[in-house]
Amino acid sequence: MNDDSRSPPSALKGRLADVYVPALVSGAVDALALRLGNRATIDDPLYGRAASLASIDPLLARVAAYFAEGNATYEHIRSTTGVDRDAAEGRLAMTIGGKARELPIAIVAERRRLREIELRVYYSPEAGTTGRKPRGPLASMGPEQPLADLVDSVLAGLRKGAVEEALAGFEEGSRVMDPSGLAHGKADGTMGSFFSDLGELQVEVGGSADDGRTVCVEANVTRGRRDVVPALLSFERGESGLIRELRVYWD
Repeated sequence: MNDDSRSPPSALKGRLADVYVPALVSGAVDALALRLGNRATIDDPLYGRAASLASIDPLLARVAAYFAEGNATYEHIRSTTGVDRDAAEGRLAMTIGGKARELPIAIVAERRRLREIELRVYYSPEAGTTGRKPRGPLASMGPEQPLADLVDSVLAGLRKGAVEEALAGFEEGSRVMDPSGLAHGKADGTMGSFFSDLGELQVEVGGSADDGRTVCVEANVTRGRRDVVPALLSFERGESGLIRELRVYWD
């Protein structure tokens, strides 16, 4: 379902998750603010949470300025539409700290009752801004939702630190894309090393979008003794029915 009917008319057409980053990269802040309307909430890894017009407009302006300073460009890669939320995945190319970087980025737009929308952004900009504070856990976590058995089995393995159990859900030629955009393949053993380095994970699932091909899982994740971080785990099924690619987004 397209969420256009849930927002005031604007020049931005398409699902909100798909148009959010392109609007900021192009500087179309006013059109984006109009599209978001007065029932939106934004959760951003750099600038925090905004839940009113008075706080959303400054947040959008700051993100747009950050992208402009880094000469950012955006490439859309894929979209996933679920029952109550849509996810868009793409890649930012920009300059951070004087260095050219390419960053995987994902946006989730959750549709709620009373025409409310919550938009959550997932990417790892590292020390891209001064005074950045650690991001808190997802503020809106519903009861844990049932997931596809394949995804559930992988998460069960990761929760126990059982690497082989987690790997069993992946095709032999599959890979994991980490938050920095590096690939870890199953065949060469680097996927197993990546999972092993994570240790036992605490994964509190807060919602998902599943279009039959891709399952995007939002969760609060705790890695070892580190602080809890919001995460998006995007599982893409292959023709075999096993997972062809897992894309991981967290701070």
